[in-house]
Parts: sequence; C-alpha cells; structure tokens
Amino acid sequence: MSRRKINLLLLILSMVGGAVGFLVGEYLLAEYENQLPQWLLMGLYFGQYALFVGLGCLLAEMISPQLNGLGWKQRYLGFSWKMLVPSTLVMLFVAGSLFQLIYGMNIGGVKPASADDVIMVLDISDSMSQTDPNRQLFSAAADVIRNMDDDKRVGIIVFNDQATILQPLTNVSSQKVKDHIIALLKNYQAPAGGTNIGEALSTAMEHMKQMNSTRSMLILMSDGYSQVDLATALAPYQQNHVAINTVGISNVEADATNLLKNIAEQTDGTYYSVENANELSAIFHKIYLLNNRDQHLVGERVGAAADSTVYAVLRVFFLTLIGGLVGLSLGLFFDNKHLAKSFLAGGLVSGLLAGLILELGLGHSAFTDILVRLIAAIVMAAVLAIFTAIMPVQERSLTAGSFSRSRNVGEKTFTDRKASGKRFDM
Repeated sequence: MSRRKINLLLLILSMVGGAVGFLVGEYLLAEYENQLPQWLLMGLYFGQYALFVGLGCLLAEMISPQLNGLGWKQRYLGFSWKMLVPSTLVMLFVAGSLFQLIYGMNIGGVKPASADDVIMVLDISDSMSQTDPNRQLFSAAADVIRNMDDDKRVGIIVFNDQATILQPLTNVSSQKVKDHIIALLKNYQAPAGGTNIGEALSTAMEHMKQMNSTRSMLILMSDGYSQVDLATALAPYQQNHVAINTVGISNVEADATNLLKNIAEQTDGTYYSVENANELSAIFHKIYLLNNRDQHLVGERVGAAADSTVYAVLRVFFLTLIGGLVGLSLGLFFDNKHLAKSFLAGGLVSGLLAGLILELGLGHSAFTDILVRLIAAIVMAAVLAIFTAIMPVQERSLTAGSFSRSRNVGEKTFTDRKASGKRFDM
C-alpha cells in the first residue's frame, strides 16, 4: 500500500542541515577559493552540504520515525549511522568534483585563459576631483598590485585629454617592485583636464603590442563620457581576445554609463557599477580574482562565459543531478528503496530549482551572491524533504523495501523466537 506522508521534524532538521552546510560552504569559499583547485573546492562544498542535510534527516527519523517506522529504528538505525558518511560526504564529494572538472573546461572556446598581464587604465580628468576627492581610485589600484601573484605583469595608464603610460608592463616578482609602483600612484598629480577614453584605449593596445603581451586583461575606470568610435577603438581588442572590464560611478550621466557598458560587452569583459569611490578597492580586487581563477558551480561567471547558454545549462543540469544524488543518499542510508525513489524525485526537483536560483541570481554583488547561495541551499533541503507528501511511498515491512535484503535472511523477530519456544539464558 502506498500513501503520502511527511515528517515535519525531518523537514525542519533538513533545512537546519542545509543552513549549516551553507555556512560551512561559505567558509570554504572565503578561505580557499583562490588556494584550492576548483574541483577539490566544489567536491568539499557539496560533500559537506550533503552530510549536514543527511545528518539532520537521520536525527529526525531517529527521534520520530514517521517515514521509516519503529521497525527501522529498532533493527536498522545502526546500519544507517554507518552508511551516513559514505552515502553523503563521499558520494557527493566525488560527484561535485567530477561536475566541476567538466564545468571548468573551456567549452566552445568561450572561457578565456587567465590573464598574465593586467593593465589598469585610470581616469585622472578634472571631474574625478569631485567623484573621487580622496583618490580612492589610486588606492584601489595599489591594493590590487599589493596582492598580485608574483608571476603577473602589471601596467598603468592614466588619461585625461591625453593618455600617459605611468608604469610600463612590469613583472611584480618582488615586493620592491610592487612598492615602487605603489609609490608612483600615491605621488601622482591631482586630477585635471577632460576625458579621452578613445586615446586611452589606443595607447593601451599599442603598449601591449610593444611589450608582446598575448594574454592581457584591462581594467578601465572612468566617471565621464567622451566621443569614441567604438568599432575602430575596440577592433584590435576583439581580434586579440583582450577583455576590457569597466568600472563606472552609478551617479554619473547615462551616456557615460552606456559607453562603459558597451566597451565591456563588445570585448567579452564585464561592467561594474559602484555607488561611490569607497567601493573601488573591493571592485578592483574582485575583477582581478575573477579573471585569474576558474569559474565554479556556485559562483558568478565573467567575460564571454557570463552570458553563455552552454554554461548556464551546464550549471542547472549539474545542480539538478547533485540534488538528485543528495535525495538518493537519504534512501541509501535509510536502506529503503521506496523512500529512495521519493527522495530522488524530490532531489531532482530541488536541484533544478537551486540551479535556476543560482543561475539567475548570481553576479549582482558579493552580498547578494551570498544571499542567493543561502536561498538555494535552503530550497534544496526543503523540497526534497517534503516530497514524500507529494509522491506516495509504499509502506515498508520489516524486510521489504531494503537495498540490502540479505542482511535480513535468517533473522528472527522476538515474536518468532517466542513462538519457537526458545529462551535467553541470563
């Protein structure tokens, strides 16, 4: 006989487990996103998430076995504890690692390789004295240089009516070199003059050619508008696959914002908007990190991959599979194939929802990205937990429905032993 049923305690503890998994996952991202290989990071991320969701569900059924029944608690609870880690942490670690390896590939040539050279093109026109009175722009550039990997090269171009190479492309292989470049930024003259973005782009490309820069990335920051023939100015960037990431102040005129957006879009870069100059340091740091690591399943994509349909479908597909595997893991450690079918179906639906939430929600800001991951984690844990109320589950006897029925062969219940006239010697 099949019937719909739900364990409200399991729903609550599953969501609590999802929240704990989210918190541990955020710690992993904060501490190891730029240190561990992305496949290892995602394996750990999804493995521990499944473990905490599974732990919550197991505790709920141990306290109130409404889905498995008292027979399961009396006979199979010990087996469930033994299967918890292999079914959740191990299985989802393997799956998460494999899915990330595929997701991190350069599929269709849309994901550019990490940039070896970073060129910062900085606006020093007169309007910056009002937009950035405390020279936060140069402080942001200095912070990026201070934290750059030693195998990178950095160049700095400043512009107003004219463009000037403040620092030619230079290896930042020592702290002495970094300190020298930072000193140049700190001691540079006050803003003055107009805004000529076209001249800045032309100067930057010419300098890259002179320095044989083949894998470059630009960070262009400006608060003003200038007349630019984009087709001519951006053609060499498009031909050489150089992404221009642009940063604008949100309260500037619409024409300036649209210009920066167009420059980024036409070169497979990303446009970033800040409310005020105090946010520039965080944005510059974010641009550098995103362009120097592989994308992962729970993070935003940048450049050409940002709007890639292929990667969007892959993310949602892999999250759907991960949700299904989390659901399957519950059925495995409960050792109940009937529950496994329901949890698997619920997991696939919850994974699909979580994938869509991540795909549609990531990329707006660091805070909203965290919030989006929290919502996805809670939704996945909740939907798979309530699916037994949607999909009928066949009632399970003491032996029927087990994945490992051989464990029951030859076993007798207390009633069987009593009926056979056997006694326990004390």
